[in-house]
Amino acid sequence: MVRRKYIAFLTLTLLSLMIASLVLGPVLIGVPPGTRSIEGILSPRLPPGNESNETVPLVEVPFSPHFVLLVTGAAHTHYLRLNVYTDYVGGRWVTRNTTKIPSNVIAPPEIGVPHHSERDRITVVSFQPLTGNLFTSLYTTRVDGAGVEALPEYNLFRTALNVTTYSFSSVSYTFDWPYLVNLTAGNQTEYLTAPNDTQLRDFARTVTLGFRSDYEKALAIARYLANNYRLGNATPPEGADRLKWFLFESKRGSSYDFASAFVVLARLSGLPARLVEGVYIDAVPRTQVVTEKKSQFWAEVYFKKAGWLVFDPLHSDPNVYVPFELEVSPPKITLDPGSSGEITVKFERVASGTNSSVTVDVPSLGRIATVNESGIHNLTVGPFREPGYYPVIVRAVTNAGTRASVLRLTAVTVPGGITVIPDQAAIVLPKGSGATLELTVNGAPKELNLDTDSPLVEAWGLQKTPEGGRRIEVGLRAPPGYTPGWHVVNVTVEGDSEEYPLNVPVFVMEPTSIGADVPPTTTAGDSMTLNGTVKGTLTETAPRAGAVAVFLEGEKRDVLIGYGNVSNGTFSLPVKIPEYLKPGTYRLKLYYLTPLGYPYLSSSTTRTVKIKGLAGFSLPGRILANPGNLTIVGGLVDGAGEPIPNATVSYYLDGIPIGNETTLTDGRFSLRLEIPGIERHNLTLSYAGSINYSPATRTVELATVKLEIPGKVIGELGKPVRVRGRVVGVENATLNAYVFPGKTYTFKVVNGSFDFTIEPFKTVGDRSVEFRHGSRVLERITVTIVSPVKIELLTREARGEKTARLRFRVVDSVNDPVVGVYLNVSLGNFAMRTMTNDSGIATLDVPVPEGETNATVTVTFEGSPYYLPASGRFYVVIGKKPRIPWFYIGLMLIIGALVARYRLVRRRPEEKRQEKILKIIFKNGIPLFQEGEALEISVECDGEPELYVDGKLLGRGRDFRLSLPLGDHTIEAKCNGLVETATARVVPSYNEAVIEYYERCFLPWAKGVGVTVDELTPGEIAETLTDMMYPWEPIDALTAIFEKAKYSGRRVSREEFIRFYRSVLEVIGGGCVV
Repeated sequence: MVRRKYIAFLTLTLLSLMIASLVLGPVLIGVPPGTRSIEGILSPRLPPGNESNETVPLVEVPFSPHFVLLVTGAAHTHYLRLNVYTDYVGGRWVTRNTTKIPSNVIAPPEIGVPHHSERDRITVVSFQPLTGNLFTSLYTTRVDGAGVEALPEYNLFRTALNVTTYSFSSVSYTFDWPYLVNLTAGNQTEYLTAPNDTQLRDFARTVTLGFRSDYEKALAIARYLANNYRLGNATPPEGADRLKWFLFESKRGSSYDFASAFVVLARLSGLPARLVEGVYIDAVPRTQVVTEKKSQFWAEVYFKKAGWLVFDPLHSDPNVYVPFELEVSPPKITLDPGSSGEITVKFERVASGTNSSVTVDVPSLGRIATVNESGIHNLTVGPFREPGYYPVIVRAVTNAGTRASVLRLTAVTVPGGITVIPDQAAIVLPKGSGATLELTVNGAPKELNLDTDSPLVEAWGLQKTPEGGRRIEVGLRAPPGYTPGWHVVNVTVEGDSEEYPLNVPVFVMEPTSIGADVPPTTTAGDSMTLNGTVKGTLTETAPRAGAVAVFLEGEKRDVLIGYGNVSNGTFSLPVKIPEYLKPGTYRLKLYYLTPLGYPYLSSSTTRTVKIKGLAGFSLPGRILANPGNLTIVGGLVDGAGEPIPNATVSYYLDGIPIGNETTLTDGRFSLRLEIPGIERHNLTLSYAGSINYSPATRTVELATVKLEIPGKVIGELGKPVRVRGRVVGVENATLNAYVFPGKTYTFKVVNGSFDFTIEPFKTVGDRSVEFRHGSRVLERITVTIVSPVKIELLTREARGEKTARLRFRVVDSVNDPVVGVYLNVSLGNFAMRTMTNDSGIATLDVPVPEGETNATVTVTFEGSPYYLPASGRFYVVIGKKPRIPWFYIGLMLIIGALVARYRLVRRRPEEKRQEKILKIIFKNGIPLFQEGEALEISVECDGEPELYVDGKLLGRGRDFRLSLPLGDHTIEAKCNGLVETATARVVPSYNEAVIEYYERCFLPWAKGVGVTVDELTPGEIAETLTDMMYPWEPIDALTAIFEKAKYSGRRVSREEFIRFYRSVLEVIGGGCVV
């Protein structure tokens, strides 16, 4: 009695819980769609994507924060980068998301042109903790700091921690000028997006007009901005486009405006560019203080073989190699008699191996100082005891390697009774031409005179200034034999009883001329040596140093073909004519380039040369083929790979003339040879050349071979397949094994034998394997994949009233079900045959004895073409079915309902994310039908789909049978918010479809592999392709159906068209569809 009460109480409790869950379940158990599970909180998963699964968020151009850095070791580094901006959106620059990787190393780029490189080890100390992106140079290779991660796309490093100090190693690259001019922009399309603005596009075209080199275009933009715009604070009016307002209205802005304008104009000129934010620092090794006052924007442009290069309208070109940088400030000083002044000498970015130094001289005082190390040096000059004009001459020179020098001046004026100010601190005076030096006289003496003994002063005269004062115009001219170089012209201006001495530096330069022996005719691809001389035009003196660059004027740009040094006025320069040039007359431009500070003027000359196109044969150096009729396909092309049509090609076998062939419009030709046995020959092709193209000869090894390999190889499912064989006719070769439908294995033949392994197959069946040399098929075999099977008894206990059901499962060696095979089952005197279903399960009903029996069941599988025989003996209990415990079943159902209810509610958000399916399926998979034929279409969808034909609703359902008129029709299915579209074509007859498809797809393909289809019948085309070892079964099938369609007058059935279509696809691949 007590037990019944407990059972009743438990039953009522469970029923109450079930009712509560049905009524209150959505409230009590419902989970908002965005709520994370406890598993997601305790074990979060990263979002799918790249290897690191992390990206940097979108960033807009920020305001520069306050910072104070101590930077040490930046001996060759001016630019420290902090942010890179990629997209110009709505008048603002933003950064695209990019991958960050947990590494403190980025490999430097592979520079593909001659260059100079310098390495720095830089340490940064911050007075405030830094987080996020770190200040590093463009090509930083390693950063040592806490929590550093790399952003390789932007050449940046960042940290999620707070750091106050870190160090990094960097490399920088510079180039000689000719190599820069020869660069071409890289193909970085993501850095070419720009505003679609006609005014901006026209402006960019105007700025770069006349410049043929991509680098010159970038430099022209930078120089145009530097020369026509001013640096300063300028705020555009509200609502105005800041970029256009800067370019066309204010012409005044910050470094951001300069750099932003550069990037947009560069992109509109076809140059991939990006905006960079950072600081511009002094390139000195000693510690320097860097604050936000040195914050700046600049641009980077990507070039092939050179990587990203910096362009900055506010500073000199940092990409050109210079042995050092020299800057002196202030440019002029006014001092009282007897006093001294102070100048600052910045000796920066000193190249390694140049042993450069700086000297500081004053003509009246002699040498003031010598500087032997890079850095910022504050020097005292003076005292200057008498009134006069005294230039402080600061000169940097290289003492090793190529001689170079740079001179900078600070003009010191010491006023007196009269004061004379020259209009130029220094004069450049080329020989053969004059220069004028204007001297403004302050003090208004009654009489003026100029006294000098310099041979450079040709004449002088007095002139009145517009303000009523007086000036002296001094005419300068260098005598023909005067030594080139720096000279100081000493003049004294006399007025009344006063004298005012002036010391004016004059740089006398010798004009030059360059000449070379250039052949009148050459051939693309030729290498030659140009011998020439460089000399002074007035004295014929030979400059001892310099370089010569030779450019070939191309259709769109000039191409550097040679670059070398001049020694004592002569050069012997190797040059190579590009192979890709078309026949024609070209201009060679020779440039003499002087070293930095050299007292000779650069010069150039132009020569005209006729260039023949380079002809060559497109053919492998070795051909392996089966004995018999050989069709060899080749091509005659120029250096750019373009065809040379209508040319006569002669061919010889072992030196014996065989015949001639004429190239087609695509430059191809085909040869047919008869080689009956296993032989080796040398096949020589010869083209005699023409007025436009060079002769060409090519000898290839031709060998007929035979593969000795079983016609059928047996492999086991899930295991590698080993293939071994021999090649008769060659000892060593490299062959390919193509396993349909798309896997190729490359293997080597060594001493006539080969042995390679094919990856395990996932299904049983026959696989066709072709052995190829190049595109030529040498042999075909079949690999048959078989599998042992395992028979499992799923029913260990079978019960029923009269019969009981036994269930068996048959699986292969990879545990996949074996479908559609028969099993022989015997149980005592009972024997029966049963077949497995799609799940590999076979069922069998057996009689139930009166008493429970432990029976022995024997199951055998006799085997099939792809499955090996198997058997199994099992023990099973067979007996009557017991009474059903309805009470316990009900109890379990209630508990199960509660559990299922909870799980369904918990899993509801996941079910919402299940992928919806919608497919349109045509009968036989081909959407082409004959007029009058019913179109059978099936729609696969989770719900009830709607079918539209040419925009009109046809009906609802899954299977449709249509009749449509001639032409193309749009078939559209809609289901569960999804839309699927397909096109069905109705043709007058399958005959027309076969002919059209054969001529549109099959013939061009056959022509492309070397068959002269215009001269052959369909049967001959099929025979030629079979000789070339293409699969004969589909070729014969498609040829027979095509001949029936075109010549017999009989109609082609749908089944024949499908067989034709599939045969064409098997031969040519899937590139051409109905």
